[in-house]
Amino acid sequence: MPSESVNRRVVTSLQQLEELVMDVTQNDLNRQMQQLIADYKKTGRDEFKYNAEALMEEFDAWWDYETCEFAAPTTTL
Repeated sequence: MPSESVNRRVVTSLQQLEELVMDVTQNDLNRQMQQLIADYKKTGRDEFKYNAEALMEEFDAWWDYETCEFAAPTTTL
């Protein structure tokens, strides 16, 4: 077993859990967008570019830039 210390995040509250989920979600979205843009640059296929743009629009719809938190988008009836 390696003797190296492992950096772990221990969650002891709901707020910490929400922050952890946010970190994972943000990291995943960034990776997905980067991969889509890389695929677009490699292949020139516009569908990769459009998918990255759609993913960013979806992120923007849920991200509240004032509070720096995810929030359900407001809907107008």
